[in-house]
Amino acid sequence: IQATLSRIQDRLRIFFAVFFWMSLFFWGSAWDGRNDARKKKGPWCCGGVSNSEGVEESGRWHAPGQRKHPLPTVVTHGISSDAPAAVLIAVFLLVFVLVLVCPPSPSLPLAKKGKMSNSRLPLFFCSLFFFLLPRHGLLKVDAFSGTYGINYGRIADNLPPPESVVTLLKAARIKNVRIFDSDHSVIKAFKGSGIELTVAIPNEHLRDISVYEDRAMSWVKENVQPFLPGTRIRGIAVGNEVLGGGDQELAQVLFGAIKNVYNALDRLQLSHEIEVSTPHSESVFASSFPPSSCTFNEEVLVLMKPILDFFSQIGSPFYINAYPFIAYKNEPEHIDINYALFQSNAGIHDAKTDLHYDNMFDAKIDAAYAALEAAGYGKMAVRVSETGWASAGDENEAGATLHNARTYNYNLRKRLFKKKGTPLRPKNVVQAYVFSLFNENLKPGPSSEKHYGLFKADGSISYDIGLTGLKPSSASPSLLSLNAMVFWDRSRNMAGAQAASAVGLLLMAAGLLQCLAVAAATSHTVGGSTGWKIPPNATFYPEWAASQTFAIGDTLVFNFATGSHDVMEVAKSDYESCSTANPIGSTITTGPASVAITSAGEHYYICGFSGHCDAGQKLSITVASSPSATSPPPTSTGSDGPTPPVTPGSDAAASLLPSGVKATVALLLLISLAFLP
Repeated sequence: IQATLSRIQDRLRIFFAVFFWMSLFFWGSAWDGRNDARKKKGPWCCGGVSNSEGVEESGRWHAPGQRKHPLPTVVTHGISSDAPAAVLIAVFLLVFVLVLVCPPSPSLPLAKKGKMSNSRLPLFFCSLFFFLLPRHGLLKVDAFSGTYGINYGRIADNLPPPESVVTLLKAARIKNVRIFDSDHSVIKAFKGSGIELTVAIPNEHLRDISVYEDRAMSWVKENVQPFLPGTRIRGIAVGNEVLGGGDQELAQVLFGAIKNVYNALDRLQLSHEIEVSTPHSESVFASSFPPSSCTFNEEVLVLMKPILDFFSQIGSPFYINAYPFIAYKNEPEHIDINYALFQSNAGIHDAKTDLHYDNMFDAKIDAAYAALEAAGYGKMAVRVSETGWASAGDENEAGATLHNARTYNYNLRKRLFKKKGTPLRPKNVVQAYVFSLFNENLKPGPSSEKHYGLFKADGSISYDIGLTGLKPSSASPSLLSLNAMVFWDRSRNMAGAQAASAVGLLLMAAGLLQCLAVAAATSHTVGGSTGWKIPPNATFYPEWAASQTFAIGDTLVFNFATGSHDVMEVAKSDYESCSTANPIGSTITTGPASVAITSAGEHYYICGFSGHCDAGQKLSITVASSPSATSPPPTSTGSDGPTPPVTPGSDAAASLLPSGVKATVALLLLISLAFLP
């Protein structure tokens, strides 16, 4: 009995000690928040610095017009320099001494001396553990869920409202979004969506935020704190492509702005929830080929090192805007387009690392890793803040075509969903934000800047890469439009049987009409009004195919004059070499001709007349047997790449059913409507 009571007594001591330090831990955090409300000339204990006049300051610059920033006063793990450290240390020592010297309760028998001594050891370490525990816990900030995200730019006058955009993003299963400002209407629209949002501080605000700490605090309190936790704001991008640009004054204030924003988050107890970062352009590098030779520009490195030091301490990754399109556009004669588009190519070999690269995207990421390692930050993660391909551009912008944009973004999405690393960092899964969600008709610069969008302004897709929810704009419009989707998204939260019945009736009617509309297979006239002939350019038929959605049961119509052209289906190798030696099936010589699509996968057609194929008269199509056939491989539930759901009113939904079944479904829906009250 005595031994049992002694053990209970020891356990109670440990329990109350741990409970005490947990309480003290949270009290210290609360004290930090209270101190934020008042201006201090210095911390309670340690951390203050003296200026040239001997006046103690808090390690931060407050003088108006001051543009220099000392090394960051990083919040220490344990007790912040802004907290009453001396008081906490004194209390810790006092309680620890009392725990060691105080005898057990008189009503309980005393255990053996050796045993009691050993039992106090875990008590001491438990207490010490909670004392040294970081104020915000052991969680690391992660502003990115999964591997795939998108940039939501809004330099346009024809975009749908933010509420419709959120519905579109949810239908496309996109979980990570970056915006380039902190527009309150946009942030409010993301409330309750579950989408991880990164907001941004535009470059024009960096000078004030860098000089005045209270400006940073005001910005966070106005643009971030009020929307939490409803809107999942997980990151703040401080500026955009500041270093390596032409504004040296702006570059010099970037670090101060980053530090002040982080300190503001820390005082508001938000630094464990929100990541602070800044995206860079590739102009920060001196060279990037081969990847292992990449280093930072010497002028940039002077300003970059304090930022990297700070990010190493707070756990933020290095963000890079990586554009294979821009590299190809600038040097089309030296870069294989297939290497830039993730297609089959010889690739490059990096002799220093003995690594092989079969695509430029991975090479650009590893170039960033190499530059970080050369600068002494080999353990820092790299994340892609922007990447994409323009679907149109000026005459001098090589590669800016619809076909290339679809190919790049489709293959990029497939690559990211594999959740793999790069040749240099195979264990670091690549994460990237695609640029951009919409075409932006008011964006300045070359024409390509207006055509990066995966979606057009009306909510229809620019080209098919497997995203669900809307049809390509070139196809017949879907009856279940974006506005209807928003209506359903709001209506499902309405109370009452009347609202539910109305929504159900609407969906059933839309489904009925859609089934009737797609009861017959889709007929695709190859080349549209141009028909099947030698095209005006080599990208004519690939661009036409990229604007279509093909499914089993559809028909290809080749309009050509008999005796001038023909149609033969060939293998991929014969398509690429324009060989007519081994056609698949019989050659069609009489026009116009209709070809039924009976199987999924890649299909290749060429004109067998001499020189016609070499002149661009050839067609490659991808046929989907289901909505997921044109999208990257599905991943497990809860990841960022699940098999997309069949959207009501889409061609993909209709293609799942033979025409007879479609008619049957339409009839059943009609009967169901007749029996509704």
